[in-house]
Amino acid sequence: MATQTISAPPAAELSRNKTLLVGSAFASAAVIMLFVGLFAIYISVRQNNEFKIEGQGPGILWFPEGAVQIAPGTMMMFTTWISAMTIAWAVQAIRNDDRRNAYVALGLTMLMGGAVINQMVFAIGDFGLPIDRSVPATLLFTLYGSYIILMAVAIGFVFLMFMRAIAGQFNSKNADGIEAAAIFWYTTVILYHPIWYLITITK
Repeated sequence: MATQTISAPPAAELSRNKTLLVGSAFASAAVIMLFVGLFAIYISVRQNNEFKIEGQGPGILWFPEGAVQIAPGTMMMFTTWISAMTIAWAVQAIRNDDRRNAYVALGLTMLMGGAVINQMVFAIGDFGLPIDRSVPATLLFTLYGSYIILMAVAIGFVFLMFMRAIAGQFNSKNADGIEAAAIFWYTTVILYHPIWYLITITK
C-alpha cells in the first residue's frame, strides 16, 4: 500500500515593512513644521504693521497696489487640486494592477506640479518687486521660493516612484512607494492653501 505524503501548506507571505511610508510621513511632518514657522514669521511681521510701502503712510499698504493679483494665485490652487486627484488616481490604479493608468496618472501629476512651478515663477516676475525692496517683499519671495523648492522635491519623488513602477517594482500587493509619494504630494497641496490666503487674499 502506497503511503501518501501530505505536504505542509505554503508559508505565509512575509509582510513588507512600511519604512518608505513612515519616512514619507516624517518628511511631510518636517516640511509642515518648516512652513508653519514661515507662516508664523509672516503673520507676526504683518500684524505688527511696522513696515510701509514707499510713498505711503504706515499701515496703508503691505504690497503696492496691483502687485499681487488674485487670478494667478487662485489658478495655482486649482492646479494643485487637479494634481491631488491625479496622484489619488495613480494610487488606485497601481492597487488594481492597472499599470497603464498608473503611468498616465503619475505623468499628469508631475505635469501639474511643473505647471504650478511655472505659474509661480510667472507670478513672481509679474509682482515687479525687487526682493530687497522691503521686508514684505522679502517675506513674499521667501514663501514663494520655499514652495517652489518643495514642489520640485515632490516632483522628483513622484518621478523616482514612476521609474520604479516602470521597472515593475509596484503592484497590487506592493504599492507603498506610490502611496508614500502621494502622502508627500498631498502635503504640498495642503501647504499651498495658507500661502494662497496669506498672499493672494489678504494682500
